[in-house]
Amino acid sequence: MIGMALTKRLKDNGYAVHHLSREKGDISGVEIFKWDTNRQEIDLNAFAGVSTIVHLAGAGIADKRWTDARKKELIDSRVETAALIYKGLKLSGQAIDTFVSASGINYHGSKTTEHIYVETDPPASSFIGECCVKWEAAADHFHTVGRVVKLRTGVVLAKDKGALKRIAAPVKLGFGAALGQGDQYVPYIHIDDLVNLYITAIENQEITGAYNASNGDHVTNETLTATLAKVLKKPYWMPNVPAFALKLAFGEMSEIVLEGSRASADKLKDTGFAFKHGDLEGALGELYS
Repeated sequence: MIGMALTKRLKDNGYAVHHLSREKGDISGVEIFKWDTNRQEIDLNAFAGVSTIVHLAGAGIADKRWTDARKKELIDSRVETAALIYKGLKLSGQAIDTFVSASGINYHGSKTTEHIYVETDPPASSFIGECCVKWEAAADHFHTVGRVVKLRTGVVLAKDKGALKRIAAPVKLGFGAALGQGDQYVPYIHIDDLVNLYITAIENQEITGAYNASNGDHVTNETLTATLAKVLKKPYWMPNVPAFALKLAFGEMSEIVLEGSRASADKLKDTGFAFKHGDLEGALGELYS
């Protein structure tokens, strides 16, 4: 979702774009090169003429229950892919300026408190915190070849895609309901703002290190669901989905929907970056207008 939106904007801005893919695809104006992390194979031609690498690979955090095997897959799909890119880059002899990597806003864990997490706060000891720490450590290897930027991404608001597609589905049917207590925070970012942020990270040489990629609008799960119902002109009357039901359905993974932290956007704003979509109703209204 993010990669395709970013690719379109990069092409519109005059960039030449290469994709790494497990399968040879056909995307207009994009050169596609094959790689296979299981076999540790990567087409070194992918690096020819490249000045910036954007790493968005990774299995979906909320797509399946967190079994031990799934946890390994979640980490490996981030860490091993970065390692293979690094290996391929070194073998290719290509020099790059910048490596931009996605990361997770849950680096500090999912905790419903009044604390507003900043980038220098310590990571969580939970699985999601461990995953983000290893993810970012893999990105940090690229400090030997260029500038490294890590974008700790919140819930991305994109019409009928990603997390919002799942949230909107029951709302569209008139059955929207908050999850658990509903007071857990949902740090979010509009897809257009996120793409703008990636472009800024690529182009602004002063940006380096980790940044919270959420707009600082501290809304709760209940506020998000109710506002979405308002924008979609649907009723909002259902009782909250009980926490125990979500724990039964999702196991340990339920923590990322039942808990949620506030994340500061101050470090990002201090660079001069400006969000186009800073309030929830406006962001959702733009998507569903």
